Amino acid sequence: MEFDHIVIGAGVHGSAASYYLAKTGARVLLLERKQIASGASGGVGFRGVRANNRDIRELPLMALAYDLWPDINTELSIDPGYQRLGGLELLDEDDLGDQSLREEIETRIAVQSSFGIPTELLDRAGLDELEPGAASSVAGAIHCPKDGVGDHTQVTRGYAAAAARLGAAVRENEEVVAIAADGDRYAVTMAGGDVHHGAHVLVTANSYSRTLLRESFGLDLPVTRFNPQMTPVRTKSGFTFSHLLSHHSLPFAAKTIGDGQVMLSGGRTGEWDYAADEGHPRDETAQMSVDDAADLFSEFADAQIVMTDASRADSLCVDGIPIIDTVPGNPGVLFSTGWSGHGFAISPAVGTLVARWLTTGEKPRELEPFSLRRFERP
Repeated sequence: MEFDHIVIGAGVHGSAASYYLAKTGARVLLLERKQIASGASGGVGFRGVRANNRDIRELPLMALAYDLWPDINTELSIDPGYQRLGGLELLDEDDLGDQSLREEIETRIAVQSSFGIPTELLDRAGLDELEPGAASSVAGAIHCPKDGVGDHTQVTRGYAAAAARLGAAVRENEEVVAIAADGDRYAVTMAGGDVHHGAHVLVTANSYSRTLLRESFGLDLPVTRFNPQMTPVRTKSGFTFSHLLSHHSLPFAAKTIGDGQVMLSGGRTGEWDYAADEGHPRDETAQMSVDDAADLFSEFADAQIVMTDASRADSLCVDGIPIIDTVPGNPGVLFSTGWSGHGFAISPAVGTLVARWLTTGEKPRELEPFSLRRFERP
């Protein structure tokens, strides 16, 4: 069968793009080599929907995502899906007491606000009104009231299911091994030998995208793999948070994920076994996450580690923001990868814009900063 668009990779970005493409009435094929949400778009806990402290080039995407997220649960028929809780970035006395650091923080707040990201600086009293119980060393916080959390597994599967309801063909356990031009279309070859044809191909296979594009087109992207470690814990008192939390200078992030559990993360990683192609957690990493939480909130001094997981590989771009572009010489092949641990929050916006690009042939200006050209020598 011939398709208008073949999407490779059923993580949140591939599933979202498939849904927005299917809404146009296009013939869409979504291929996943394992199962939907089996990579970085699945796994334990929730993911942050965070605009605060993002690269400035991503702020227009977050402003658009802010508009889209509130309707996601109804649109995809999922519950709870997305929750707009507000986000708090904790600040120590040193952060606010140092004039240069304070100016840096105030400047970031002003820039984010100018991009449509409501942001305010809270003193300790303001923080205590929203999230009481922090250590005496915490002097305040940066507050983004439109930040929140989402059940990434549920959202990803919701997008894929919604695409299928609109007529998209969604196929799991289908590994793509090659993409090649075939006249005015593209041939996508499967591991079993089957070949699908489409006018456009969108590669959203996260850390596998580099391998597939290199072997198919000789395009080697500056993208590597990393596997963040997530550690759900439970305190003896049942203490949890009502906001998405992070810290200005510590590798600390926390989200309440239900059942009296708080998931701790913040950028620390597990180990990756390249021979087995699987990730494993580090016990010491889990304990460091708990220790950081206890330094900030004493309730975590006796926290019990429920489990810890580092099995989900994400893609890391050398400059920390994604690459979203066409393959040179192949305008019908788009790719998006290099999410660098913060791609979930912008997925509705990127999915919408990539679908528009594929449908109209015109690149949305919001995606210009993520061009492959930024790595070319002047």
